[in-house]
Amino acid sequence: MKRINLTTKLNFKIVFVVLLLMITVTAYNHWLYVQEENDKNITLLMSITEFLVQKKPAGSFADIAAQQVSPLQPAQEQVLAINRQLHPLLNEIFVPLDIIKFGYYARQYDCIVAIGPQLDTSLLIGISPCKLRQINESNTELLIKNKSSVVWHGANSLAYVKPISENGVIIGHAFASINQDAVYSVLWRRTISTFLGAFLMVLVCVAVFRELFVKLKKDLRTFAESILDGRTYNYKSEIEEFTPILKYISEQTEKMTKLDRLNIIGEMAAGIAHEIRNPMTTVRGFLQFLSIKNEFIKQKENFDLMIDELDRANSIITEFLSLAKNKNMEFSYINLNTIIHDIYPLLQADAMRNNCEIKVILDDIPSVSADQSSIRQLILNLVRNGIDAMPKSGIINIYTEAVDSKVLLSIQDCGVGIPPEIREKLGTPFFTTKEQGTGLGLAICYQIIQRHSATLSIESSPGKGTTFTIGFKQS
Repeated sequence: MKRINLTTKLNFKIVFVVLLLMITVTAYNHWLYVQEENDKNITLLMSITEFLVQKKPAGSFADIAAQQVSPLQPAQEQVLAINRQLHPLLNEIFVPLDIIKFGYYARQYDCIVAIGPQLDTSLLIGISPCKLRQINESNTELLIKNKSSVVWHGANSLAYVKPISENGVIIGHAFASINQDAVYSVLWRRTISTFLGAFLMVLVCVAVFRELFVKLKKDLRTFAESILDGRTYNYKSEIEEFTPILKYISEQTEKMTKLDRLNIIGEMAAGIAHEIRNPMTTVRGFLQFLSIKNEFIKQKENFDLMIDELDRANSIITEFLSLAKNKNMEFSYINLNTIIHDIYPLLQADAMRNNCEIKVILDDIPSVSADQSSIRQLILNLVRNGIDAMPKSGIINIYTEAVDSKVLLSIQDCGVGIPPEIREKLGTPFFTTKEQGTGLGLAICYQIIQRHSATLSIESSPGKGTTFTIGFKQS
């Protein structure tokens, strides 16, 4: 036997809750239907009795009987004669034949003397007067709810009675009665049909949503596996409308992953930098001391190589420290153009060493809230990356402009470009395409951008170059 899993239990709960809600709503609607139908039926019964009172021939019911039979005839014959006289009048009223009956009650005969629209002789004769006492004793219009109606042979009924007067004396009543059991039966059939139809639709919806839920669960499982494998950049869901959501989750997850890596590396660097730098400084000092000794003069080139490697290791540690999570930033309102002018000689010197050229195109821009040293480092890293991307010389363009509510800083090279397959890996610590690179330069840039609440967009075409654009919020 198949075990009931969590999904099945969830389906049961959903169906139960929906079913309970539907029963409650259906019961309330049924009650409203009954009230509405009763109001409509009461109005109809009142109209019928009013018509009967107005159309009744003048004179007493005995006078009506005398037109067809002798007053000496038995009362039963007189009642039947009255019915024959009045029945054509009753036929003028068109109503559903199976749920409404109407006619006249005569006090003189203490019985019903006319019934329609179909003749039911059993209601004219043989009925005990006590069963009609409520009608006989009424001197005003009366609405009667009867759970065992004589007119309907024991069924529930709703009747309206209106007195008939001759010369100021009540001689009888016009009445109209509706079979409530028949009315309720129709209402219940309609309610049950509506309920079953709605419940069937709910089951169909549950089945559809279950199918969507299964597909969604499968998508999420596959998506989670793709995140672990780093394959979410072009992930497409089986549910097309869900793809943008997963793409957004992928982007945010990637950002969080990168930030976590940066924070881990920064914390690690802050913890071990001091312990590593002290012995490195000692070793470097002894190497410099030994390199000037006459007995080691032939090994000076090897000593210089070791010192260079120690300096390179020290620069890597310095970059590690730049990733430290708790590195303080001093924000102030500064103009990016001012920072670019200040470091332009340094940028030009780096470019000249690599046969490159720096061009600066600066618009009039407002100041932004930023940490000056971090922005200097950001520009230096991006420019040096651009220079490295142009092995056969080229031009680095630096632009600034104000667009809408942002100040944009763009750094453009004309290098080899960034292949699409590695673009999503940019900013990942230790990921680099350079032979001598550490993979920390862009990681530092990403962290600086994130801590400034800025935006980054990258446009790159293979063989044509790359443009990094950072958007800072205006003050």
